[in-house]
Amino acid sequence: MADSSAAPPGAPEPALPRRWRLVRWLHRWDYARLLPWLGRAPLPVAYALAALRGWMNGLMGRDWRSVALRTRHIQRLSAQAAGEIAEVSPRLGGAAKGDSAAWVAQRFHAEARDEFEAWLMHERRWGELDCRFSPSDAPARLAAAAGERGLVLLTPHFDSFYLGIAFAAQASGCTVNAMASAVPNDPRVEPAVSAHFQAKYRALEQALHGGAVVNMEDGLRPFYRMLERRETLVVLADAPVLEGGAEMVVDFMGGSRRMAGGALRLAQHANAPMAAFVCRHLGGRRYEWHWCEAGDSHDPATLPRLYDFMGRAIAAEPGRWWAMDMLPNLPRVEGGPA
Repeated sequence: MADSSAAPPGAPEPALPRRWRLVRWLHRWDYARLLPWLGRAPLPVAYALAALRGWMNGLMGRDWRSVALRTRHIQRLSAQAAGEIAEVSPRLGGAAKGDSAAWVAQRFHAEARDEFEAWLMHERRWGELDCRFSPSDAPARLAAAAGERGLVLLTPHFDSFYLGIAFAAQASGCTVNAMASAVPNDPRVEPAVSAHFQAKYRALEQALHGGAVVNMEDGLRPFYRMLERRETLVVLADAPVLEGGAEMVVDFMGGSRRMAGGALRLAQHANAPMAAFVCRHLGGRRYEWHWCEAGDSHDPATLPRLYDFMGRAIAAEPGRWWAMDMLPNLPRVEGGPA
């Protein structure tokens, strides 16, 4: 959330124009009141209102990061990414033609549903949901992969990945952990949004059989210990390189791209295998969880296979990739993966 126009630390926040004061008030009410209520509402009503909320967010281009910085940069970056996805999608088995504007709107819908699903988790309602695994023995495969050396499990910000973490833990019986970020704690973020993320992470931990959601800014040692205990660690696979962070070059979304490489470094250092999954919402309380088989993290073929799996899922339904705004920050690299 870097912003060169931000006030220096300790400086008073400039007065907001009336329009932005109204936006911030509604934004605060949405996260502090509406979303928690949706988590307790009857499921048919809750899913319908969550979809309406997503439609409104798409119409306005509203995202918590955009409100924090008072600009619709997420919508602009998503539109730029959608144009690029339309070009590469056919090579990945997706649609030959795509409605880029519709994909951008759908991206806001998918993010809004994820925020609603977080409150279903907060109310411990995952038992009311139905998840179908593909293949049907995917939970057993996950448990077997993690059983000897731990497992690094990749997934993109795609559709219902957050619920997918809980489904994986509940069905496999494994201790599952997740790597998160402290970005929502940025002082420019509405406090109700920061509280939403804290509630989201603590709620997820209830389903992880003793697992934890840990911010990557806290250092890598906790993640190494998880793998040493032969636990599963879920890492988001579509993140850009952070300043001073590990990086790698991998084929993803139609080209060789420079991306954050912390997951690969963790897996190789711990000699742990790597796998991937995506979780799709099928409508109502129904979900589908897809597994990509684990492989040796030192095998040069493993990472390309996992990213091909994730890239093809995105290309088939680009609007469900609610991190498409990150694509412009995953630069292409000439010469292919290192």
